[in-house]
Amino acid sequence: MDVDGNGVLDISDIKFRYNARRHPDVMMGKRSEDDVLYEFLDTFEAYHSLSHPDAKDRHITENEWHDYYAKISCSIDNDDYFELMMRNAFNLC
Repeated sequence: MDVDGNGVLDISDIKFRYNARRHPDVMMGKRSEDDVLYEFLDTFEAYHSLSHPDAKDRHITENEWHDYYAKISCSIDNDDYFELMMRNAFNLC
């Protein structure tokens, strides 16, 4: 996911993997692709900022990524389905 190899995910990395063009608000002209991508980044930081309120910077560290998906994966009953979901969401081979 870390396309530029700098150790964090930012909007340039997410643009490479997450296509916001088909988001309904973008298609209807209500929001820009960047708005949707920043909202996506903010979802990772929302959970992490509960215990680190000063950490919101729209850069996702490996710890923030793991914290978020550890919480999400608890609600998925099957590991194979979780893996499929991640591969499809981020165009991973």
